[in-house]
Amino acid sequence: VYNDHVAQHFFTTCRREVVHHQFERYPSEKCKNKRMRSFLYFGELEFWVGVNVETLKLLRVLDVGRLRVPLKIYGDLIHLRYLGIDSFTLRGIAAIISKLRFLQTLEAYSEYPIEETIDLRKLTSLRHVIGQFVGELLIGDAANLQTLRFIYSDSWNKLKPELLINLRDLEIYEDFDRRVSVSWASLTKLRSLRVLKLYYLRLESEEAVRSTDVISPSLESVTLEGITFEEDTMPFLQKMPRLEDLILKGCHYSGGKMSVSEQGFGRLRKLQLV
Repeated sequence: VYNDHVAQHFFTTCRREVVHHQFERYPSEKCKNKRMRSFLYFGELEFWVGVNVETLKLLRVLDVGRLRVPLKIYGDLIHLRYLGIDSFTLRGIAAIISKLRFLQTLEAYSEYPIEETIDLRKLTSLRHVIGQFVGELLIGDAANLQTLRFIYSDSWNKLKPELLINLRDLEIYEDFDRRVSVSWASLTKLRSLRVLKLYYLRLESEEAVRSTDVISPSLESVTLEGITFEEDTMPFLQKMPRLEDLILKGCHYSGGKMSVSEQGFGRLRKLQLV
């Protein structure tokens, strides 16, 4: 862990390095620690000279936080499992991100959306994808995917939910004025899903869903914000046997009343209507 007390000493043999944003004397443009396995930067500084990853062939964890740094990745980081990066920097390597074929976690930090096309179809080991992916997000064989936050509705509607057999955490987002439709049927195919958050969508129910005795048997938390309901959604939600948290924020339903049966919501602990 670098700080001012060890500023005069830089190590070329340590495997893990941590740098705070107030430590400005880290010679990242000169330091080429070929044995490094993990590099973590944390703090509030957004602009920095960056860390040289060209020679870090053994790197497994690279987390530069919100730093907007120039990264040169040529696809030979075969050991890289975790990449935490600002979305501004991600745009610069969007064309080559698909070469990190053994990557397990991609986390893009930013207050701004990622409008570029991100192709993850060759990254079959991915477990967690986190970022504001408003552009096209291409996902192929995602049997190992557990977290997807968040994806735009257009990209979601192009996926095959039945292939996401291990997905546990899902957020789908849409612009406030578009209100693109997403069907309940596509969501009920996610048999391992535990946390679901939907923003500014139009939900469509189908006969196949209405006739289902149990919907999403593993779902524990549902957050719906700015959703327009075509019909009363309570009959669907109350069938979820493990649902504990239900949050509805700014939702719209023109049908008047919503009804819940006496047998509905057997495990519900938190109900928030805003």
